Amino acid sequence: MKLNNLQILRGISALLVCCFHFREDINFSNFKAGDALFKNGSIGVPIFFVISGFIMNYTTRKLRIQKNTVYSEIIVFIKKRAIRILPLYYLLTFLWIAVGGGLIYFQDKALLSRLMHSLLFLPQKSAPPVLFLGWSLNYEIFFYIVFGISLFFKQKRSLFITLFFIFFYILGHFLTIDNPFWMMITSSLNIYFIMGILLSIFLSKVDISKTTALLLSSSGIILFFLFFFNFINLKSELIIVGTVSGLVFSFLLGDYSLKIKGNKFLIFLGDISYSLYLSHPFVEVFFRRFKTDGLYTIPFFTLKIIFAIGVAAFLYYFIEKKVTYYLKTKLKV
Repeated sequence: MKLNNLQILRGISALLVCCFHFREDINFSNFKAGDALFKNGSIGVPIFFVISGFIMNYTTRKLRIQKNTVYSEIIVFIKKRAIRILPLYYLLTFLWIAVGGGLIYFQDKALLSRLMHSLLFLPQKSAPPVLFLGWSLNYEIFFYIVFGISLFFKQKRSLFITLFFIFFYILGHFLTIDNPFWMMITSSLNIYFIMGILLSIFLSKVDISKTTALLLSSSGIILFFLFFFNFINLKSELIIVGTVSGLVFSFLLGDYSLKIKGNKFLIFLGDISYSLYLSHPFVEVFFRRFKTDGLYTIPFFTLKIIFAIGVAAFLYYFIEKKVTYYLKTKLKV
C-alpha cells in the first residue's frame, strides 16, 4: 500500500520547520505575522518522529527473525538507516563548515570536539551540532539503535521499545542528571516514536469504516489546527503528544480507509522532505544579503520558500537518490 498521505504530511512538516525559521521576514512592526502563523512551526520535528516510529514498525512488521539470522538482520537494518541518513547530513555538515569558518574547525579543540560529536550523533551540553538541525537526528539515530537492539526480541520488539522509552521517560522525572545524553534518552520527545509504533500496530489490526475515518480524521486535523494557531492552550506534554499523533493518525486514515490519492506536488514535497529539512538553513544564509521592507517582505518570504524547495529538489535528485542507489548496490542491501 502506498502511503501517499503520510508522505504529504512529511512534506508539510518539513515546510512548517522552514517557515518557522523564515518567519522573522514577515514579522512587521505593527503585526507579528510570522509569529502568528508559524511560531509553532517547530512542531514539524515531533511529527517527523511519529512518522519515523510508524514507518519503522510498518516496514518490518512482516519480518520473521530466526535465532540464526538475528545478527544479519540487525546489520542490514543498520546499513539501510545509515545509507538513508548519513550521506546528505555529512555532506551538508562539511558544507556548513566551509560556509562558516572552514579550517578553523580543525584547528580549535572545542570546535573539533563539536564536529566529532555531530558526526557521531552525540549531544553536547555546551553547543548544538555543527549543522544545528542535527539535534533532531541525534534522537532519530538513538531511536534506530534501540530499534535495532529490539530485533533480538523478535515478535516482541515493539513491546521492548515501548517499555524502554517509557521506563526512561518516567525515570527522568525522578532522577535528574545534568548530562546531555541522559536528557536525551529521558526526553518526552521519545514518546512520539512510541506513538508511531502504536499507530502502526493499531491500523494493522483494526479496519475503520469510511464514515468513522472521515469523522476521526476531521477531528484530528481540527484539533491540531486549534493547537497550532494557539486557539487552545495545551500545557501538558502528553496531551501535545496525543494531539500531534492524532494529526498523523488523521493522514494515515487517508491512506488506510479513505483511499485519498493525494496531490502529486505535495507527495513530491514529501519525497524531498529530508533534503528540505537539512538544506533550508543555507537558503536563509544566502538571502541574508538582501534587505526588504514593508509589504515587499511577503513576496521575499515566498521566494525563499520556493528557492528552498528548489535546492531540496536538486539535492534529492542529484545527491540523495544517486548516493543512496550507489551505496545500496555496493553494500548489497
